[in-house]
Amino acid sequence: MRYLLHAEQSQELSARQEYLYDIAKLYFLPGSPEGSYIPLHPVGMIGPDILFITGHTDQVEKHLEGWINRIPEKTLVITSCFGNTFKRFAGKKILYVPPSKSICTIRKGAPFGFGFNISDEELDFYNAKGNIKERVRSAYTRLR
Repeated sequence: MRYLLHAEQSQELSARQEYLYDIAKLYFLPGSPEGSYIPLHPVGMIGPDILFITGHTDQVEKHLEGWINRIPEKTLVITSCFGNTFKRFAGKKILYVPPSKSICTIRKGAPFGFGFNISDEELDFYNAKGNIKERVRSAYTRLR
């Protein structure tokens, strides 16, 4: 399990690490940059075969165009607007995107106890019950 954070969101790094710890009970440390993204790797256990990636639609799309064949994970969970944009990658990976077909709602994180602005899907994922895969299926929609 890995988590990719766009370099533009680097000021959120520690807050995202706390978010991930709360969910997975694993510490995540930054690795060497992958394009414009900072990968966060779990310490100790690897976890499920899932890559989480956040960012604006054009950022995520550009990353996938250049990196899709180098991403070892079979399942990608994308938190970005216009989820159907990524449908062309569904033949290469199992993709989960926000259920809305357009704009993701982003909320101020502080009222929810987070140090970053958070999407409804990230909140739903955080609050969902079950293991990581069950939480993904609860908060996101699979692209086919």
